[in-house]
Amino acid sequence: MDGDEARASVAQSLPELVILDLLLPKISGFELLAEWRSNPRTAELSVFVLTSKDLTKEEEKYIHAHAESLFRKQNSWREPLIKQLERVVTSPSLEEA
Repeated sequence: MDGDEARASVAQSLPELVILDLLLPKISGFELLAEWRSNPRTAELSVFVLTSKDLTKEEEKYIHAHAESLFRKQNSWREPLIKQLERVVTSPSLEEA
C-alpha cells in the first residue's frame, strides 16, 4: 500500500488502529501522521509506527509525541507490537464503542 492508498483507506473506513511505515511511496508516513493528527475525525486514531528508517532525534521525538509506539524493523518487534495491539484492542474505550 502506498501513502495515497493509506490516506484513502483511513478516510473511507476509519479503522480502530493503523500500523504505519514511514517509508511509503507517494506520501511519507510522517505526512500521513501529521494529516491524521490535524484532522478532528482521525486525531485520536491509534497509530503504531513500524519502520527501518534511521531516525533523527527530532523525528523520533515527533513520533513519540504523535503515535502510540515506535517499532524498528531492525530489532525484535513482532512480540512487542502484538502486546501493544492487544492492549489497544482490549481497552475499555474501544469495547464501549
